Amino acid sequence: MKTKSIIPGVIILLASISAGGQDLQVKQSLAEIEWNIKNITAGVILKSARARLFDSDQAIYVVETDTTAGRFEIGVAAGDKAIVTSAYAAGEGVLAAINGTFFNMEKGYNVHYVKVDDTVVSVTDENEYGIRATGVFTATGEAVDIASWGPEREDAGYLNAEDAIVTGPLLTDNGKDIAIDSTNFNKNRHPRSLLGITGEGHVLFIAVDGRQSGYADGMSLFELRQLARSLGCTEILNLDGGGSTTLYVKGEGVSGVVNKPSGRAERPVPSIVFLKKIE
Repeated sequence: MKTKSIIPGVIILLASISAGGQDLQVKQSLAEIEWNIKNITAGVILKSARARLFDSDQAIYVVETDTTAGRFEIGVAAGDKAIVTSAYAAGEGVLAAINGTFFNMEKGYNVHYVKVDDTVVSVTDENEYGIRATGVFTATGEAVDIASWGPEREDAGYLNAEDAIVTGPLLTDNGKDIAIDSTNFNKNRHPRSLLGITGEGHVLFIAVDGRQSGYADGMSLFELRQLARSLGCTEILNLDGGGSTTLYVKGEGVSGVVNKPSGRAERPVPSIVFLKKIE
């Protein structure tokens, strides 16, 4: 990655509650939350926390991968029809996965550019540019990047990566926060899915639950960016959220889903971003 700086946790006011058996202090940084941490395999951890952040109930789930600690493949999977994230992940034989980009819920197709194994499987709807289709996540083996996206780049037809998925809004690029509008989609609290890359090159899949009173309210994109910053992310890209938000880890629970989707069941989606361990 181009930048190696670590952004310190943002100080916010918290009510004193119990999270993972630990009492949070009245004043505490996001970076000092008491996380429940589980080692999944060498270089991969699952972190989870429930806390009262931003004067709201929050439930956060993170898969963090240090690609220097093992051999991994990070990529994108997409199909002709929407299926649930856990089924996608099981079919691909992956270690972890998160739901992908936005899609037409009536017909089940991606509305943004997606490239899988050097093949473009969908393109961006014109009305998505400048609103949600403002960033791209690219992956070739273990090499990943997050960058800005627009019609000029898509029309050029050249992207030097095996896999790519356009989504957004792009929140932070190379350590610089990107301005986003105060639209209801951005400022209201919803379940959120996120891709992040830290200054050391760790790759984060982040799911924030929401729309579940007493358990999780969800986050605005402004709050989501603060969370990702506190986790060391210098590149931050929003994925489809809401009822689509699903984080999968192989072997966890009954289906591998570690968060609680807001619809009480997984929503079928036409794309995922995955992590695979190479044996």
